Amino acid sequence: MPTAMRITGRTGRQAHVNGTYEPLQIQHNKMPCWVARAVRPIYLFHSGKGRWVVSKSLDDGSRCYVYAKAVEGRLDPATGVSGAWSCCDTDGQWREDPAVKCEAVPASTDQFVQLRMKLEGDMRQYGLIERSDLKALWRRLDFNGNGIVSLAEIDKMVVELVAGGSWPSWLNNKPALMRAYKKTTLRDGDGDDWVQKREFHALLLNIFWFNRLWQIFSQVDAGQDRRISLAEFTAGLSNLGIQLSQAQAQQEFQSIDSNHGGQVLFVEFCAWVRKRINPDDHPGFDADIASGEHLTKTVRRDLGDAATNEVIATHKCFRDFDELEKEIKLIMSDHKKLHKLWERIDFNGNNIVSLAEIDKLVVEAYPLLNHKPALMRAYKATIKTGDKDDWVDRKEFKTLLGSLFYFNKLYWLFDQGNGDDRRMTFPEFKRMMSTCGVSLSESEAHREFSVIDRNGGGMILFDEFCKYFTCKHCPECLTQLVG
Repeated sequence: MPTAMRITGRTGRQAHVNGTYEPLQIQHNKMPCWVARAVRPIYLFHSGKGRWVVSKSLDDGSRCYVYAKAVEGRLDPATGVSGAWSCCDTDGQWREDPAVKCEAVPASTDQFVQLRMKLEGDMRQYGLIERSDLKALWRRLDFNGNGIVSLAEIDKMVVELVAGGSWPSWLNNKPALMRAYKKTTLRDGDGDDWVQKREFHALLLNIFWFNRLWQIFSQVDAGQDRRISLAEFTAGLSNLGIQLSQAQAQQEFQSIDSNHGGQVLFVEFCAWVRKRINPDDHPGFDADIASGEHLTKTVRRDLGDAATNEVIATHKCFRDFDELEKEIKLIMSDHKKLHKLWERIDFNGNNIVSLAEIDKLVVEAYPLLNHKPALMRAYKATIKTGDKDDWVDRKEFKTLLGSLFYFNKLYWLFDQGNGDDRRMTFPEFKRMMSTCGVSLSESEAHREFSVIDRNGGGMILFDEFCKYFTCKHCPECLTQLVG
């Protein structure tokens, strides 16, 4: 039988590492790994570099909550650590804490614990584990780039991802989304009304978790009135494989029905499940009222004073790209403006421009597009489409403008910072299209993918995707500048 791990003894900073960690069905760095039974992103794993660590993501463990030196050849941290666990104290210094202990305990067979263990698999299936995928989705969600998102923005993201086919329909339930939002802001976050970037992984985990619970709640709620009676509760638990006598079921029901109204609401059902999974955890996130009184202080602390002003100093964001897209399309449709821009880049009037001249125009006129790997790929795509020489001439100028914009936007959105040839499968293509706001049915997505995947190998290059996206969303760039 698989073994779980229990960490105890930490007080003060990083006390949240205390708890039971259930075994995952995957390995990390060719070693077993565990995830916190509590529904929050905390993992216990081998770093691959001689340490057992507890961290918020399965990575190399370089940024973790606690760590201990690993004993070579041992497969778990209960028997395979040398010395004490080290923790980061409130002064920012790492120190050994002899009070922290890790012991092996039996893994749980509870149905709801097993459901929690499936969440990572669910999220991995829909591309929500890798940092690059999370970063791309956050950039779409944080449209104006101010580092915080509201419940309305989260709801819009969920609706669009489900409508686009990237997420399954069972993830779009408003009661579950509300619980996920409140747990993220109240329990996992700062207690304000906003979800910040560092809370995004927790938000996604909570969205999957509470929607899974909503599925179960809806199955138990035979009357479909969003309330569960004692009879529904008893029958529903039996269908889930949780066998209780009539007396035990009634006792459980009464413990959930705190106001003795004879009905259990979804929020009460969620609190009951939490107690089954992690009975020692603090129930603070079960409160139904979220307060925004700390918003200004939190945002100013994390993002600076400018973040609370109407004009926010930020890095690139979706809004900036949308505004520039309108400007570039307007130039393409205006012959006079297009000629004026060509004359600016072709300042010596020889009717051809080099990569250096293109770079100069971008730096001076369009700093949003000043990303060298994207510029290089846009330039190469343009000359490959045109005369295949090393220069961009007048008739290729529209293609260059469109490629410069869309290659930059997609490279930024999907974090292709080094310009390497990333290969993309069909599921990745479909997710990327949805992230870009393009809704496609399954058949439409397959048809569009096959347009790019001409050899039918099932893989396309990221640059091929960029070129396809440019032609699809800016057909003007396929026409020539003449005269």
